[in-house]
Amino acid sequence: MTKSRSLFSVFSAVIILSLLALPGLQAQMIMQVDPGLQAGAGPMQVKQKGVKTVPYYYFDEFSVVSSKAGWMTTRTRSNFQGEISASSQQLSFQMVNGAGDTVTVNMEKNGLMQSQTNAWFPSITMSQGSQNVTALITSGADTLTWGMAVTLANGVFTGAVKTDTEEFKILPINRMDNGRTAPFTLWVGFEIYRNNKAIGAVQATPKRNIWMLPNLPADEKLKLAATCISLIIMEQQEWLME
Repeated sequence: MTKSRSLFSVFSAVIILSLLALPGLQAQMIMQVDPGLQAGAGPMQVKQKGVKTVPYYYFDEFSVVSSKAGWMTTRTRSNFQGEISASSQQLSFQMVNGAGDTVTVNMEKNGLMQSQTNAWFPSITMSQGSQNVTALITSGADTLTWGMAVTLANGVFTGAVKTDTEEFKILPINRMDNGRTAPFTLWVGFEIYRNNKAIGAVQATPKRNIWMLPNLPADEKLKLAATCISLIIMEQQEWLME
């Protein structure tokens, strides 16, 4: 991560924490979600146990019961414009529901950054890059694998979940439930759509909440819960852009 972005992140966090301390504002820190989803689904607060790289997140009947993270690896090479750095890391976790059913999530995060020196301002390093996260969500109860892929390139987010038979859209949300745009951030969370109908949503900051349609099949709800936790991990663990 560049120094300028790190300083901006710290400044943003201080401002958000200051806002949270003001009377009456804490109730406004819930993400705005689709009205149909909001009417029947939550929000369910996400909590965590432990201080691992991938904490044991839990909400409602769903809990992360094991997790591990590999070392981040970075490769850097120089060209005539500057330096190009590629970073990658592998993560995994297992989640269970109230019935004891289990899903396993294997994630990979990678980033690419190019740093350039401006001829007019040699003391300033300018950079641009992309970040990508993929996750495979598998269950011992069936053979239907969910694959999640998200990418951020030049400030533009795209994401989807794909199964053998269909594809769900992941859309970023940047408004709070009071209708105002969230300050100091590109988004506060994401909504997941199937055929233009929201089936789930996750808020990653400044609070962590999850919404899911209650009438989904149990196996689908478990995979959707794991998808939402994967998006929280994507946000809580900083993009690999060191």
